[in-house]
Amino acid sequence: MVANRRYTLCAVNSRRYVQRERARATARTEAAIETAALREVARRGYAALRISEVARRAHVAPRTVYLHATTKERLVEAALRRRADALIGRIERWRPRSESGDAVLGELIAMHEREYRAETVLLETLVDGALPRAVAGLLKELDAVRLAIIARTLNELGRQGVLRLRVADAIALAHALLSYPTWRTAVTGPGRRRAPRLIYGALRSALL
Repeated sequence: MVANRRYTLCAVNSRRYVQRERARATARTEAAIETAALREVARRGYAALRISEVARRAHVAPRTVYLHATTKERLVEAALRRRADALIGRIERWRPRSESGDAVLGELIAMHEREYRAETVLLETLVDGALPRAVAGLLKELDAVRLAIIARTLNELGRQGVLRLRVADAIALAHALLSYPTWRTAVTGPGRRRAPRLIYGALRSALL
C-alpha cells in the first residue's frame, strides 16, 4: 500500500511538472508570436503584415500563429493590448520617491525615458502602424493614463507652492514635452542621448 501511495504521488507530481512545462512553453510561444507581430507591423505597417512573415520571425509554423489568432487584426490587437496593459499598469503604479520639485521632475522624466525605451516597438506601432481604429485607440488610453500621472504629480507640486506657472499650464506643457512623438523627435534629432537632460532643463526652467 505504501508503494502504491508513493507511485501515485510520483505520478501526480510528474503530471504537474509536465503541465507546468507545457504552460511555460505555450507562454513562450505566445510571447514570441506577439513580439514578432509587433516588429513586423513596425517594419512594414499593418496593411503589409503577413502571417507567414510573423511565423518566420517567431520561428514557428504559420498554423501555430493561426491557432493563436485567427486573423491578423486579432493577432495585432492581442499583442498590442497585452503590452499596453503592462505599460499602463507600470505607469499607474509609479510614484516619485523624492519631495523636492527638482527631484520629482527628474523622476517623472526618468520614468518616461525608461518606459519609452522599454516599449519602443509598441509605441512606434501605435504611432506609425496605420492600425484599425479599434486598435489605434490604445494610444489614447496610454496618453490618458500618462496625463493623469503628470496631473497628479504637478498638482502636488502646485500645493507645495513651487510652480512658477498655473498648475493647468504646467500640466499642459509637461504633457506636450513628454509625449511620445515629441520624445522620439528629441532622441533621434541633434539632442540624441542628451535629449532627456535637455527636456529636464527646459521643464525645470519653465515650471520651477
